[in-house]
Amino acid sequence: MRPRMQEIEKKFPNFEHIEYDFDLDEEIIAKYNVGEVLPVFILLDGDTEVTRLVGEKTVAEIENKLRCFE
Repeated sequence: MRPRMQEIEKKFPNFEHIEYDFDLDEEIIAKYNVGEVLPVFILLDGDTEVTRLVGEKTVAEIENKLRCFE
């Protein structure tokens, strides 16, 4: 998924992509109730969750979700 996220970051300059490791970042994983299906994309406005995408998504699917917030 990393190459897809890098492509999206180029198209959406205000988009900030942060990765967490399920096994190493237990506190943040628990805070956002990630669950067991990975990857999980959580779109935040500050600290507030706006929406999430669960499972692998295409660049187009992620872009469509992000366009809702432009």
